[in-house]
Amino acid sequence: MSLTITKLDKELDSKTEAFASLIDAKVNERLIAEVVRCELMNLRSGNAHAKIRSEVRGGGKKPWKQKGTGRARHGSSRSPIWVGGGTTFGPRNTRNWKLKINKSARISALKGILKDRLLENNVFEFGAKFNFVKTKDFVIAIEDYLKKTKTQLKNTLVIYTSEDKEKLAGLTNTDIEMVNVDHLRIHKLTKAVNYLFTPTARKKLEARFDTK
Repeated sequence: MSLTITKLDKELDSKTEAFASLIDAKVNERLIAEVVRCELMNLRSGNAHAKIRSEVRGGGKKPWKQKGTGRARHGSSRSPIWVGGGTTFGPRNTRNWKLKINKSARISALKGILKDRLLENNVFEFGAKFNFVKTKDFVIAIEDYLKKTKTQLKNTLVIYTSEDKEKLAGLTNTDIEMVNVDHLRIHKLTKAVNYLFTPTARKKLEARFDTK
């Protein structure tokens, strides 16, 4: 078995072998889901905070005497059953949402999700001379790709390197999402149906897998 990617070029639209190190990689859906959960949990800021009755201002005085008024007894106007009182079981900013994720688990999940897209022939690569400084240049170049895959730009993730960023300036006006190959996140990869690599990004990721 060989893993191939489709090269998108004005002159040539062919397949080429890539990511040979992923041939023996396993697509572990449970591991990928676990890594995605850890990433999303670690992104939580945990700023939501509701005051409990001891934190609400006022309420130190007993609203009325214990007996003789005919009303229910109360000791503080800051009770959770009073309007303006404290909140029971509300969100607290003291909770730690962070989850630990092993580096080896994250790498395995990355290999698994990439191999899954490779097996489905949903991994593509720009031609060596790509240049999309203008949005219309990208739209023209990608038109055939959209027709063949019957997909939308919002389902495609462009993976690039820092040196490629200037050439992809035209993509900022489209619905397409971009991510630097040095900052790949599994939850972003799982949301995208198709991956579009720049040549340098693909080679850089291959080199990273070869050293693992």
